[in-house]
Amino acid sequence: MINTYTAQVLLVDDKPANISLLTSILQEQGHQILAANNGEQAIKIATHILPDLILLDIMMPGIDGFETCRRLKNQPRTQLIPIIFISAKNEVEDVLMGFSVGGVDYINKPFYAEEVCSRVKNHLKIQKLHKDLLTSEAKMSHLLANYQHQSERLQQIVDHVTNGIVEIDHSGQIIFSNPAVEKLFGYTEEELLNINFFEFLVEPFAQLYQKKIAVHIESRDEEGFLDETLVEIQARRKDGSLFPIDFSLVKIAMAKDVYMAVIHDVTAHKEREEKLRYLSNIDPLTKLVNRRYFDQQFKKEWQRNKRGKSNENQMAFFMIDIDFFKPFNDTYGHQAGDVCLVDVANSIVSHTRRSSDFVARLGGEEFGVIITETSRQGVIQISEQIRSAVETLNILHSGSEQGIVTISLGGVIINGECGSAEDLYKKADQLMYQAKESGRNKCIVV
Repeated sequence: MINTYTAQVLLVDDKPANISLLTSILQEQGHQILAANNGEQAIKIATHILPDLILLDIMMPGIDGFETCRRLKNQPRTQLIPIIFISAKNEVEDVLMGFSVGGVDYINKPFYAEEVCSRVKNHLKIQKLHKDLLTSEAKMSHLLANYQHQSERLQQIVDHVTNGIVEIDHSGQIIFSNPAVEKLFGYTEEELLNINFFEFLVEPFAQLYQKKIAVHIESRDEEGFLDETLVEIQARRKDGSLFPIDFSLVKIAMAKDVYMAVIHDVTAHKEREEKLRYLSNIDPLTKLVNRRYFDQQFKKEWQRNKRGKSNENQMAFFMIDIDFFKPFNDTYGHQAGDVCLVDVANSIVSHTRRSSDFVARLGGEEFGVIITETSRQGVIQISEQIRSAVETLNILHSGSEQGIVTISLGGVIINGECGSAEDLYKKADQLMYQAKESGRNKCIVV
């Protein structure tokens, strides 16, 4: 039966009859045969072809089989080719010499076909296993190199991301932290390894996440655990200062009771949100709050005042309109109109007394004022001061009966018996138009 594995076998013998006989035997096994009749020729063929196995005679003209083997084993290209000596020299010293120069086996002449086939077959199997092992080692080295490369890249990412990454055990003890954690919380790497992670979180979040981990461990859920914050969490730095974070906690696969926390400092994000919120509530020209924000605050102050019991210090609401402002714009242009609006706004603000008082541009040339915790006489006095202050600006206005820019003011003093916020708004607006209809540059406060 022909062997299904075809190998290249190099026969080296100075006797053509031996070459012929061995060729016949091995071809029966399906092997490809190469032949050389001396050592020098064998070395050239082996170096060029790289056969799977060499059958080598010892006694040959020129260099003998021992020297031929020695040279093949000294060459990196051929040193792994298995060599079987086949010789009539069968003394123990000859056999030992064959093994000492690198031979893997020794067959005595005259040889038997079955013995040759069996030994060749065994050493070809060994050689194939050796080649497979080398291939596997090469693949493994390649995989390890890739893994090392990926590991180094991952480490670089972990070291350079701005998010804090922490590994903790089930109790919260820190096992690993990236440099971002040191920066976020102000601890050194050594200090972090002696800190419980939950000390970073203010209550109730510290206890909440300790409980989540305890419940997860008790459930013995093998499919993992992931929890992401849906609300803002306050974290504590080494110096005791607090800052807002987004926080997620995930179970690390293949690690018993080990979790990874990812921490994102949202301070800058919140500052941007606050700035956008501020800008959305501010009139860009006068820098006063706008109608939307004013309406919100008006309702809050109205509700607060409604709950109050004192009738001495009350809340008042003014609506103010610049008289003949459209003719002013038509005469002097919109740029002068903008300057006028800013000057009037600043004048109104300068005559509010408390930090809780505030002024808004309600739209166009219309302003709203809330005065808090002030007596009735004080409210009337403030309204007149505002009117007088605008008049004192002496902004030239040829289209006004006064010859200068003036305002009309309608004010409502609010007490615990007041109606709805909408009614008060409407009442102040009506009083403002009464001031206009009665000659302008007036205040009507009730």
